[in-house]
Amino acid sequence: GIGVLFIGMGMMSDAMVPLRDSETFIHMVTKFSNPLLGILVGAVFTAIIQSSSASVGILQALAMGGVINLHSAVFVLFGQNIGTCITALLASVGTSRRIHAKRTTLIHLMFNVIGTALFVTLCILTPFTDFVVSLTPDNPVAQIANVHTIFNISTTIILLPFGALLEKIAIAILPDKAVPVMDADQWFEG
Repeated sequence: GIGVLFIGMGMMSDAMVPLRDSETFIHMVTKFSNPLLGILVGAVFTAIIQSSSASVGILQALAMGGVINLHSAVFVLFGQNIGTCITALLASVGTSRRIHAKRTTLIHLMFNVIGTALFVTLCILTPFTDFVVSLTPDNPVAQIANVHTIFNISTTIILLPFGALLEKIAIAILPDKAVPVMDADQWFEG
């Protein structure tokens, strides 16, 4: 069953490759003014193709073609980090006996949502994107890769001390289910 799931994921990912050349998709990705819309587009697109590396590659191709600049691409990129959690979410579906897998998936999702919230705030309140552009001014592909790397390393460093807290939150959201135990009187009556 799990093998069929991954085969299906691969087929869906391959089927979405033509979107790189779709004018409608390019328009949708590049013509938004609200950062939350960029995050939503990145998350949904990555969830559909179930491959953050493929969606980041498509974003880099759009940037290389001059279709999107880093100031818009960062929000799509942050959404892609959230959308990449869909693979783990799908893998944990139907795992009633694997509560730890579901909790790990939830922590992964919380990690990316918290990181996105922090970096969206950083991008809105500071010249972070201008700084990243100044590192490699003529290379939009490297700019996107740099933001992606900075996002993941920084979020890991920031949230590492809060690992136990994230675990407690995951346990509170997905508690262990109590297994009903029948005592001897109930056994003989039933």
